[in-house]
Amino acid sequence: MRLWLAAGFAAVGFITASIMFVFVINSTREVLSERSAELAIGRTYRLADRVGEPDSDIKTEVAASNGEGFTAWYFDPSGNLTRPATSSRLFEKEDAYAEVLTQALNGIRTSDEIKGGKVTLVGVPISAENGAPGGAIVGRYSRPEVLRSALDTLRSESLRAALIAVLVGSLLGVAIASAIAVRIKRLASKADDLASGDFDVSLPTGGRDEIGDLARSLESMRLSLKENFGVLTADRDKLTAIFDGLNDAVMVVDDEGPVRFYNSAATVLLDQGGLPPEAMLPQIKRASVEGFSAHPALRIGDRAYAMQARSLPDEKAVLVVVRDRTEEMRKEFAERDFVSNAAHELRNPLAGISGAIEVLQSGAKDDPPARDHFLNRLSADAERMSRLTQSLLTLARVEALGAGEVEVVDVTAAARDVEAAVEVPAGLDLILDVERDLAAKGDPTLLRQVLIGLVTNACKNTPPPGTVTVRGRRIGDAEMLLEVIDTGTGIPQAEVDRVFERFYRRSESRRQEGFGLGLAIARRMADVMGGEMGAHSVEGEGSTFWVRLPLIEQSETPIA
Repeated sequence: MRLWLAAGFAAVGFITASIMFVFVINSTREVLSERSAELAIGRTYRLADRVGEPDSDIKTEVAASNGEGFTAWYFDPSGNLTRPATSSRLFEKEDAYAEVLTQALNGIRTSDEIKGGKVTLVGVPISAENGAPGGAIVGRYSRPEVLRSALDTLRSESLRAALIAVLVGSLLGVAIASAIAVRIKRLASKADDLASGDFDVSLPTGGRDEIGDLARSLESMRLSLKENFGVLTADRDKLTAIFDGLNDAVMVVDDEGPVRFYNSAATVLLDQGGLPPEAMLPQIKRASVEGFSAHPALRIGDRAYAMQARSLPDEKAVLVVVRDRTEEMRKEFAERDFVSNAAHELRNPLAGISGAIEVLQSGAKDDPPARDHFLNRLSADAERMSRLTQSLLTLARVEALGAGEVEVVDVTAAARDVEAAVEVPAGLDLILDVERDLAAKGDPTLLRQVLIGLVTNACKNTPPPGTVTVRGRRIGDAEMLLEVIDTGTGIPQAEVDRVFERFYRRSESRRQEGFGLGLAIARRMADVMGGEMGAHSVEGEGSTFWVRLPLIEQSETPIA
């Protein structure tokens, strides 16, 4: 901008100087043309006055007066040309020269224009000291030569003035441009701050010119943007908090593939490059083309997701909402299996009861041995159904219990209670190996039921002679470990993880009493207390079932 303003001011100065030059030259030419005769007469008169002064050096005065366009001659009283001595033939041949000289010698001042006004002749008499004629001065004034000289001088001076004007204009343009540029740069810097999102920096609004008006407009815009962005930021933070609080993964995926936005729940689905899983891409492309797509159970890794994708045409993107259905489907399958297994377990005693009733009604009731036999079957099936119903109710109560308030359980006392509650078969030894003052976070009733169930199972699966050991110890500073160890038949490695499934029973134990719910109930009780339960076994050598619970110091709260 400095360069352009400097060039503009220089051009203005040059044009102005050119216009002034034309007008001055024309005006000067006219003035000189009009005043040339007067200049010639006045110049000749002044020369005559100087020559007529006493002790005047005529030669010097005449020589000094001669110049470009003006020539003077001095004639003595007799009419003889003395200064300069040349050009005497001019007065002899030209009548106008001779006429002007004659009148001047006769004491008459006269002037005459010849050659169409281009040359002016002036004759001036010179008076001696005694009043006698002292000769005459004849001056010749050539207008073209004088005008040419004056105009040449004027052109030279005008050119110099034009150069000065251009220089001054350029400097003035640079100064003005610098002043404007500084203000504009200041505004540009503040505008860059606004563009970067910094709305707290105020703009300089001084000045009453257009730049000041622009600054005030930008300042008004800044305040408005600050207010609007504050509202948008608050709304964005609310939406971010809402999205981050969702359990469902939410993503906005560009049509080209990259993820533009995602909440915290979607982090586990994105790869290191920030791209959605490949399993989702067909659904995303379909939504981009058709506007909507959905999948009820999309498998990604070892988990299942329900996915909905909807096109956002204005954004050239696709909104994807993904919900993890893994646990839900597991529960659905578990409930389905639970109902199926429960129905299966109830079908056998019900069939036995129904069959026994039919036999009794058909006449077996009148046969005492047959009647007693079928009544015993009815009693055994009814007891089996009662135990199954009780186990199902216990499992339902544990499922509905959830995590309750934290209590402190004396593990040592719970182990002693188990020793007193379980009837150990002959040939088996029950050993307690629990650290003193061992306390855990949990529920005293649930922990006793877990230990009773584990010890009872260990006794059932350990043939005499054998031992069942209840061991309890601390693990680090945060957890404790309870183990029920037997020397029984053990469990095949392939079935260790399945023994905790509902209604699962090993093939060789199906002839034994039981419904396969005890260990499932025990694991769920451990989960409710905030712990874990598991097992490891070597077939033919024995099994170890363990329960890990949060550790607590006895001084924290009274022991239950």
